[in-house]
Amino acid sequence: MNRRIWIELDGWQAKLRFSACHFIPNHPKCGRLHGHTYAISVKIVGAQVDDFVIDFEDLKKYVGEICETLDHKTLLASRDADIQITNTETGDIALTVGTSRKRYCFPKEDVVMLPIDSVSAEDLCSYLLDVLCNKLDLSTIVEVSVRLDEGLGQGAGSVRHFPQKNGDSGYA
Repeated sequence: MNRRIWIELDGWQAKLRFSACHFIPNHPKCGRLHGHTYAISVKIVGAQVDDFVIDFEDLKKYVGEICETLDHKTLLASRDADIQITNTETGDIALTVGTSRKRYCFPKEDVVMLPIDSVSAEDLCSYLLDVLCNKLDLSTIVEVSVRLDEGLGQGAGSVRHFPQKNGDSGYA
C-alpha cells in the first residue's frame, strides 16, 4: 500500500488558543497596538508506530504549553528592524517604532520577546512550527504543518518536511 497517514488537531475545536496583542510597525491599520484570539492547528504525517502516528494527548499537551507561554502577553519580534527595544531602569521593556516614532513601555512580565523578524501571522506561525518540532520525536514523522489563525477564517500556515534516515517514506 501507498497511503499517507496523518493526524490533525483543529485549534478552535480542541481549544488550543491564546489571546495576545501585537502590532506591525509602519502598517496603516496593523501598526496600532491590537489583539487577537489565536488558534493553533496542527497536521502531522508519519509512520504509524503501534497504534499512533503520535498520541493526540501528547500533541495537545505540547501545543497547550506553547499557548500558555503566549497567552495574555504582548508579542514583540526581537529582530524587527523597525523597532528599537531597550530596558528601562526598572527592567521594563521600552520601544520606539520606526518612522512613526511611537513609544511604548510594557512591564517585562507582560512581554514575550520572540526571535523573529515580525509578529505577522506568517512569522509567528513559522516560529510556532519550530517550537513544536523541538518538542516532538521526529524519528517517524515526515511532515509537520502548523496553521495559526488570527480569528475565524484568517490565518497563516507553515510546513516542515523531514526525510527519514532509514528510507521510510512515512507511507503505510
